[in-house]
Amino acid sequence: MPDCPVRSEVRTTDQDAAVAAMMRIAAHRARIRVPDPGAVAFEVLSAALPDWGTDRVTFSGVRYGSAVEPSSSLIAGVWSGGHGVLRMGAEAIAMGSGDGFVYPIGRILHLDNVDPDKTLVRLPPAYVAGIAEELTGLPGGELHFLSARPLTASKRANWSATVDFLADHLHDPARTIPPLLAAQLMRLAATAMLRVFPNTTMTVARVPSAGRADPVVVRRAAEFMDGNAERPLTLMEIAEAAQVGPRALQAAFRRHSTLTPLGYLRRVRLERARADLRAARPGDGATVTTVAERWGFHHPGRFAAAYRDAFGESPRLGN
Repeated sequence: MPDCPVRSEVRTTDQDAAVAAMMRIAAHRARIRVPDPGAVAFEVLSAALPDWGTDRVTFSGVRYGSAVEPSSSLIAGVWSGGHGVLRMGAEAIAMGSGDGFVYPIGRILHLDNVDPDKTLVRLPPAYVAGIAEELTGLPGGELHFLSARPLTASKRANWSATVDFLADHLHDPARTIPPLLAAQLMRLAATAMLRVFPNTTMTVARVPSAGRADPVVVRRAAEFMDGNAERPLTLMEIAEAAQVGPRALQAAFRRHSTLTPLGYLRRVRLERARADLRAARPGDGATVTTVAERWGFHHPGRFAAAYRDAFGESPRLGN
């Protein structure tokens, strides 16, 4: 996985070039109306990692209508300006500045956008379904988003802040994205999506029991995480290494450990970050932030707090 997203920028007044840029985000049939030719401008800024990406779309002087075919990506985002209507069958949802949205999978969508200014996040549906199964035990194939809107105003605000955070990271040309950080940002996007938008993980009471929770499960999982902490591991991979399902793995850790599986992995990575900080020498280019990001910690303040909780000291370079 590269340490930098593939970034592209399209700034144009040409309608065909704008449609081509939008087609790279999602296949659709476009219909553009131009009330004020003198005000027309299209801007599409994209940043893509191998499995996911973000896009900033800003159009002015146009009304951009589209019929969007069912996409291979799960697309969600936030409006910063302009307004529009999302139609799914007989349902019509008005959207404008500050509104969050998710496009339900498998639906043909009709969008009517006037001077849209919005930020998009694109994720593989199978990845989001896998995170849903890790968090709740709901079989991934049963994940469905039930509404295009956030559950509450507070969740909408949380989603908006998350999208801005993700886009700022991926679009900043001065920033590198180490593999573990990329994996953690991707997980942040999926987890936020599942917590913000109504979906079938919110009906997990019907999920069957996890099964056995033997101590050997914890040992196998811990050995696997110790040996692979530098990789972007998922709960599913850890469970497979422990020879159980994700829910049985979580049940085993609840019974035989003070940590969750991902809490154990986080502790291992904290210890590796501490070793790297202690090994750093003046002039080698290391900083607390670069070491934290190398081990998947994307928020400097939270990394520092977790480090103090674990080791009783603030993170710093050298012994």
